[in-house]
Amino acid sequence: MNWLHLIEAAKLFAGQIGAPTQGRPRQAMPKRAISTAYYALFHALCHSNANTLFGRAAGPPYRLAWVRRYRAIEHRSASQRMNQQVGNMSVVSRNFGAAFIFLQEQRHRADYDPEARFQRSEVISLISRAETAIQTFLAADASERRTLAAIVLLRDR
Repeated sequence: MNWLHLIEAAKLFAGQIGAPTQGRPRQAMPKRAISTAYYALFHALCHSNANTLFGRAAGPPYRLAWVRRYRAIEHRSASQRMNQQVGNMSVVSRNFGAAFIFLQEQRHRADYDPEARFQRSEVISLISRAETAIQTFLAADASERRTLAAIVLLRDR
């Protein structure tokens, strides 16, 4: 899953790109935009984890290991671990983690609260926050991304 494509889809749902929407959009579109922006963060993290732990997948045995690392992350535990380990994270990882946690909360509101309402400006701000957090995190050193991968994937004992 390409995080850039998800950001583009979120912008489309929010009416930032594509055909302009007239009048107030139905809440399905801004809610879908928020959910999609969160999934952009999630998949960017999954991709980073797999790449920093295994590198690019070349052949079948390596590809299987890469896909397993990509899919190893769990939404709730990732946000809990980032929240618990915030003191052990760099500024870039802290910012990414804060965006991840906040957008996950907003996604839950968007997906599960039938009475939640979102203004277009709020949705655009959330999409921008996700995109900036991803770009900054992916530009960070591989060792920094590897540290966050360990935080979100490995349990403390």
